[in-house]
Amino acid sequence: MDGPWRNQDVRYFYNGRLVPPPTDNGGANHAPFIDLGGGGRFDPKALASVVDAADGRCIRIFVAGAVTHVGKTTVCLGILAALRAAGLKSSELAYVKPATQCEAPDLLKKWCDAEGIEYVSGEEAPLVFYSGFTRSFLSGEQGTSESWLKRISEKVNEMARGRRVLIVDGVGFPAVGSIVGVDNADVAKAARAPVLLVCKSGVGGAIDSFNLNCCYFASKGVPVLGAVFNLGAAEGFYAWDKCAEMITRYFDLHVERRERYYGVVPMVAGLDGLRERIGETSEASIRELATLNASHFAAYADIAGLVGDAASDPWCRNGAPPTKRSLAASPAAPRKAAALSPSDDSARPSAMFQPKSREEVAASAKKQGARGGG
Repeated sequence: MDGPWRNQDVRYFYNGRLVPPPTDNGGANHAPFIDLGGGGRFDPKALASVVDAADGRCIRIFVAGAVTHVGKTTVCLGILAALRAAGLKSSELAYVKPATQCEAPDLLKKWCDAEGIEYVSGEEAPLVFYSGFTRSFLSGEQGTSESWLKRISEKVNEMARGRRVLIVDGVGFPAVGSIVGVDNADVAKAARAPVLLVCKSGVGGAIDSFNLNCCYFASKGVPVLGAVFNLGAAEGFYAWDKCAEMITRYFDLHVERRERYYGVVPMVAGLDGLRERIGETSEASIRELATLNASHFAAYADIAGLVGDAASDPWCRNGAPPTKRSLAASPAAPRKAAALSPSDDSARPSAMFQPKSREEVAASAKKQGARGGG
């Protein structure tokens, strides 16, 4: 980020590359830009062209956090909003969080409801790590890892049918769920979705965290597209633009690796702590905040580059539209979980096994002093 990009408030991307800002002659030096409000601009033609290049195949992207509370869901909203602004219909997009710990509504749900985009999360998710679930699973009361991954795979394939882009949201950090054999890498593999890592902004710690988490997914054969570094500081030694300069240099020194760098996104004061306030925020304010989220993310992240990389990933390229036959043999991770689950139901149809009820498990956990999910 040498020269003119230093200390600028807005960066511009075209076909996955950083380009100079639009000229005063209406941006004749490249295709038209769209202003999403709040100063964020991106090239809708570049984004639409990479989606078209998928030739009707559904582009799946798994959004994983390197750590908890790194803004994964706001990244998902930013990607979906950019796709809508690029001309994709609501019916061509979908969002699913296959495994979750949080069931409270968030900004993304409100936005998806307003846009008419199918959204599956919270209590509708295929797997909810509710209070007492983990101990119940280890006691053999919740089936096997394979049965949960099969359920997740079936739901993801169902939502991908007939859609052009499906955003699959992870839970917590990559290893969350590993105790029951259903961590983020397992879920990404079951969803057949290459991974975008969302890391906290920084330099040494940010890159170290990125590399550590890349190794985690790679150990299970899950492709990582690259990373966006979120929640950058506005000023000071760790200001987002200074960190972006160093992160760019790091990736320039390692051009041999497949993972790419999609940008550093500064923190937005208006969105900080919104999840806790969402229930008391008016619908009008929610729409304004969603627009702020979308425009801000589009101003700093290479969305066209990300979606293009996902479209060209072998998992998306080779993933034919699912049929009833392929759903019956969905690509759940081939893992044995006998050591984790004494009641191995892997040989039985999923419909035959009835997990112990959530109400019973949660009530027992609460009685014993449980304070949260898992």
